[in-house]
Amino acid sequence: MRFPDLGDYEVSHDGTEVICFPVPSVTEETSRHLFLNQVLPLALARQGMLVLHASAVEIGDSAVAFIGASGMGKSTLAASFATNGFRFLTDDGLLLEPRQDACYVLPSHPSIRLWDDSQDALIGVEVNIAPPVQFTRKVRFLAGESVAFCDQARPLRRIYFLGENFDSPLEFVSMSPAQALIELVKHSFLLDIEMKDLLAAQFEKLSALVSQPLCYQLNFPRSFDSLAAIRQAIVEHSTHENKVQ
Repeated sequence: MRFPDLGDYEVSHDGTEVICFPVPSVTEETSRHLFLNQVLPLALARQGMLVLHASAVEIGDSAVAFIGASGMGKSTLAASFATNGFRFLTDDGLLLEPRQDACYVLPSHPSIRLWDDSQDALIGVEVNIAPPVQFTRKVRFLAGESVAFCDQARPLRRIYFLGENFDSPLEFVSMSPAQALIELVKHSFLLDIEMKDLLAAQFEKLSALVSQPLCYQLNFPRSFDSLAAIRQAIVEHSTHENKVQ
């Protein structure tokens, strides 16, 4: 894997070993951040694990995931929960582990990346900030007392696909298995789309996931003033409506 002007990462065929060749001027923190956020999810997918571009938070004893294109508000929603009495499990790379009783969300590294406007609206001055990296202006906030992190696996209760209309009223729209499957495939980490056996296994796992009543489109106004109401609506919807058995 090549990141121009930053470095190369050599991933073993089975995804269990990664060697980094950084550009000399690149900081160790930048190389580590690239590994955690870009390379590791792809390596885990190569091992047959299910990894999605998504954030996730803990609500009650379960996990709720947010999926959407870059800029749709995944990290902002996760940070909003994490700074208001809930805990986040991941900011971006969502690692899922099917078990006998449910599909579980595994915790990722304990940090959240935010743009300046989300930072100003959600994060206090006392939060620890990770050293800057050289490929993004986003600031990475480390978990602590003000940004709560869940370090235990939680069963997945809901997947919310974030609508792209920033002025939409708040609503939850049930998705068909076919609709949800297409969206999950679009937001999956894949290192090699020519590995047919791996793709078939992943497709089977995703198909099993969407066969459960988990997936909804979440439309909501992109306004920081609305976040409290949005959080409350998500809590009520994920906890009380159509519970997963």
